[in-house]
Amino acid sequence: MDVERFAAELPELFDDFPRSEHPRGRRFDDVIEGVPNLAEENVLALLNLAASLLAPGESYVEVGTYYGASLLGAMRGNKGDFVAVDLFSFEAHEAKGRKLPAASRKGLEENLRRFGLEGATILEGDAFEVIEGGALGARRVGVYYYDGPHDYDSQVRGLQAIEPWLANEALLVVDDHDWDHVARATGDYLAQQPRARKLFEIGGADKGQPHWWEGVAVLAWSGD
Repeated sequence: MDVERFAAELPELFDDFPRSEHPRGRRFDDVIEGVPNLAEENVLALLNLAASLLAPGESYVEVGTYYGASLLGAMRGNKGDFVAVDLFSFEAHEAKGRKLPAASRKGLEENLRRFGLEGATILEGDAFEVIEGGALGARRVGVYYYDGPHDYDSQVRGLQAIEPWLANEALLVVDDHDWDHVARATGDYLAQQPRARKLFEIGGADKGQPHWWEGVAVLAWSGD
């Protein structure tokens, strides 16, 4: 994973990073409009760029896929190994005026077909049991997107769990970073893990930027 190239190119996706409401080209508005989601187009553009910079043999892995908006965003126009981990236990509710249905693996698979994206591996189950149980096999993970359980302990564990599979250079993307306990978990993780550092912290709705949903943090991992 070319971390420095990612850091250089992410601002170039926007006319005024991070204040732009949409990336240039608006390549993901159809996903946001057509798939139940808890995201915004800017976040999908970030994931797409990250996935485009995977080195040969590296994987993109995400925890918390729901109906697949983030996975679709990462996969669009990119080739490689894409893995989604989800328990599909998310219940129907309303968020920011959006009525969201209960999670459905069938719905996720239908969306992948509808958008013409094939080859993703779906690992159904508790994220920690899946990852810590070795279901990723011999993969080397270049991009890891965590949008799973957001309580403090799960946030820290979610970052620690993926470490054995991370490529020598990798990105860890943490969603909903506006939330105090999420940001605190990230800070505590960084304080005890010298191989990781913060590249970006982009405020979301709580910071006056709803076009980044609830904010996102991007960490760089170095195995050296």
